[in-house]
Amino acid sequence: MTNKYWFPGMVLALALLTTACQGVRLPQSDLLKTFERQAGLIAYLGADGNIYTVDQSGGDNPTPVTTDAHLDDAYRFYGFPIWSPDSNSLAFAGFSGQQGEAPEKIGLFVAGKDGQNLVEAYSSENLLIYYYWSPDSGRVSFLSDTPSRNLALKVVSSAGGEAETLDVGSPYYWTWAPDSHSLLIHAGAAAEDRLSILRLDETVTEQGLSIRPTLFRAPAYSPDGSRMLVGGETPAGQAALLLTDAAGNAPQAVAEYEGNIAFAWSPSGQRIAYIAGEIGEQGLFEGQLTVVDPAGKRKPVELKDEKVSAFFWSPDSQSIAYFAPKIIHPPTPEPGTPASRQAEAFLAWSLSVMDASNGSVRPVVPLFLPTERFLQVLPYFDQYHQSLTIWSPDSKNLVVSAYNGSEDPGIWVVAASGGLEPRFIAPGWVGFWSWE
Repeated sequence: MTNKYWFPGMVLALALLTTACQGVRLPQSDLLKTFERQAGLIAYLGADGNIYTVDQSGGDNPTPVTTDAHLDDAYRFYGFPIWSPDSNSLAFAGFSGQQGEAPEKIGLFVAGKDGQNLVEAYSSENLLIYYYWSPDSGRVSFLSDTPSRNLALKVVSSAGGEAETLDVGSPYYWTWAPDSHSLLIHAGAAAEDRLSILRLDETVTEQGLSIRPTLFRAPAYSPDGSRMLVGGETPAGQAALLLTDAAGNAPQAVAEYEGNIAFAWSPSGQRIAYIAGEIGEQGLFEGQLTVVDPAGKRKPVELKDEKVSAFFWSPDSQSIAYFAPKIIHPPTPEPGTPASRQAEAFLAWSLSVMDASNGSVRPVVPLFLPTERFLQVLPYFDQYHQSLTIWSPDSKNLVVSAYNGSEDPGIWVVAASGGLEPRFIAPGWVGFWSWE
């Protein structure tokens, strides 16, 4: 969000938002959550600062993973819960310090989905920026701030121990190879950015790619590890989405573009979705969503007439959930209303699902206000797409982190069909679905 589209009266904004959404959704039956088939679990950061897991029905007793968060004079609270690929464990940051001051201690924790076997895998005074499990669920890679204002890429065993520094750079993006022994990295800014493969053997070795990077952020391995996607320059000097082999050789242009690009493989590896366009003040994309077949057997599918800022593939590779910003203009104030009480335009969001085969769209949540924690994900969705998901494992539902009709943050489940009203799960700041 930007100050241009936000104002202090959040209660008024939420009231307008609630009014705008009335009559759009159908109520869910109370029996539905009891009899529908459960798929995976949702891990969420509760409104009290603790981590919980719960199934999609919500239930009265979510499982606490942590219980010691508090906001007294000496505070303690937790960050994003990120599921391991095997869906048995969670990684999350913990922050502690004195009220009104920056955290004195920051830890990276790993725990079972039932809260058992909680370990502090890493501890530091430096801020944890982002964390991302290895595909074999054995290690957690993460970015840590440094006194030099650089970012350090580190990795630590999920059981804890000595963290290993792999590389430094700023900004920094990476993707794990499916075998968990290599990472494809994109680090540095402007003319100094680089594309490399880091091999994690007894020692870390770096193999630089001969591709000149263009404007993009997170690279991506294909699900089978045989190919890679990067933004790079063609021999003619044009920015393009490039498809290479697993060593970064034989680049082929999938699509040429102007501005910036963000992309993600479908879980099946048979399609690629991307947004090409401009990046706004808050790092949000404003571009067209396009789906292409890297084998060239199917025509591209384009979402027309709507600018998209973020998207997530469904596990079955049939659909894409996407987020689009919406500027909401409040009603014209009554004559004589003081300027201090007049509302300004504000930024809300819509959530829709696109059929990846034909581009048809189903509105899922026509208008909502994401929580601040989820808003941290949207500008960097191409990196987060590799470490978390908002989809249920059966591709039937989505988890949404949003405010309700007051100032309360909540976790909601909404049917991907778009035909049902969102179901409130629990008070919370942000939640993600397990992979399995």
